[in-house]
Amino acid sequence: MKLWMKLAGTGVLAACAVWSAAAAVSGITGGTHAEEPAGELVWPGDADEAEFFVREYDGCVAVFAAGESRPVTMTDIDVRSLREADRTLLNAGLPCADRGEVLELLEDLGS
Repeated sequence: MKLWMKLAGTGVLAACAVWSAAAAVSGITGGTHAEEPAGELVWPGDADEAEFFVREYDGCVAVFAAGESRPVTMTDIDVRSLREADRTLLNAGLPCADRGEVLELLEDLGS
């Protein structure tokens, strides 16, 4: 294959990578509400109706029953292994309406 074809193909792949990265970043930042201060992360769950909260406990992700200070369940998910955004949300506590939401959230955090 000729060198110019390899370079053209590499250029197209690089342009696609840049476009994909820009689309991903705009998708993440484009969903913020205008009334939220910049840099503040807000979990969409309703804390008043939550049956459980997922937050950090002794450096790991833990599940708490609403209103309790001791975890119902501890996981082996090390908080230090999570993204900064996830750690910020965990510090505030992530409300979950039921066990199904807890399991989905733990699956997402553990992967």
